[in-house]
Amino acid sequence: MSVAGRVLRIERSSNKDGFGIRTVVFFKGCPLRCEWCSTPESQSLRHETGIMRSCCTLCGKCAEVCPENIIQCSLDGGITVDNSLCIGCNKCKNICPHDAVRVYGRDMSSDEVIAEISKDDIFFHHGGGLTLSGGEVFYQPLFAKDILKKSFELGIDNTIETCGYGKWELISPMLNYLPTIFIDLKLMDPAKHKFYTGVDNAVILENIKKIDSTNKTKTTIRVPFIPSVNDDTENYEQMAEFCTKLNNLSAVEILRYHRLGIETYRNLGREVPFPYILPPTKEEILKKIKPLYDLKDVSVQVS
Repeated sequence: MSVAGRVLRIERSSNKDGFGIRTVVFFKGCPLRCEWCSTPESQSLRHETGIMRSCCTLCGKCAEVCPENIIQCSLDGGITVDNSLCIGCNKCKNICPHDAVRVYGRDMSSDEVIAEISKDDIFFHHGGGLTLSGGEVFYQPLFAKDILKKSFELGIDNTIETCGYGKWELISPMLNYLPTIFIDLKLMDPAKHKFYTGVDNAVILENIKKIDSTNKTKTTIRVPFIPSVNDDTENYEQMAEFCTKLNNLSAVEILRYHRLGIETYRNLGREVPFPYILPPTKEEILKKIKPLYDLKDVSVQVS
C-alpha cells in the first residue's frame, strides 16, 4: 500500500543535510511562517507558480494556456499570479520560451519517492542515506512514515530535518525508523516565538523532550541565528538550560542567517522579509552563544 503526498523537490548528493552523502526529499507545506524562511515556496501545501521577472518578456503565453486563469499578464500591468487556485498542471512552465516560470509542488506516492531515492543506492552503503526535509515533515505525517518505513526496510539510513511541531501520536511511530533527527530550536521565549513564526513553542519543546525520553533517536539541535530576532544572550542561556536536561543530544548546530531565498520571494510576488538585516559573521555569533559551550559532551558547531 502506498501513501500520497506532496513534494517540493528531490535533491541528490547533499553533504549538509545529515551524515555522509544524502538524497534529500523536501516536503511541501509547513505550519510555521518563520519571517526569516529561506524557502518561501515550501510554506504552503498548495501548488504554486512563480515568475522570474528578470527572464519574463511579458509575452503572455503562460496566461493563455492556464486552465484556471490565475495568470494575468500585460505590458502595462506586468504579470501577477493568484496562487490560491493553482493546480500545478505545469502548462505555463512548459510553454514559456524563456524558462521564466517555476511551478512549486509535485504530487507523488510514497512508492514513487522510494523508487527515486533507490537510484542513489550506491551512496547509501558508504555513509550516506535519506533525509526528509521541508517545508515540514510532520505536516504530512502518514506520507513521511511510509517513506521512512520502506526506506528502513531497504537498509537505508534515515534522518529528518524538522521544526518539531506536530501531534505526538503521529510523530512517535516514525522514531522506529530514525536513528538520528535534526530539530530546530528557534526561540525560547514563547511570545517571541509566536510573533516571529506564527505558533507557540510549547508543542515543539514538549516533542523534543518526548523524543529524547524514548532513547531511540539521537538528536541534533539546530539554531538559526537571526540578528535582532534571537541573538540576545538570554535566549542562549535558556537554550543551554533546556539542552542540559536532554540525554540523547549529540550536537548543537548554529545556522547563520543568509539571504538565499530573496529571489524566490520576488518570484512569488511576495515582500522580502528583513530587507536590511545582513548575514552575521562567525565572530558575532560566537560572542552571543557562549552559554551553549558549557554543555558537557555536546559538540557545538557554527555553519
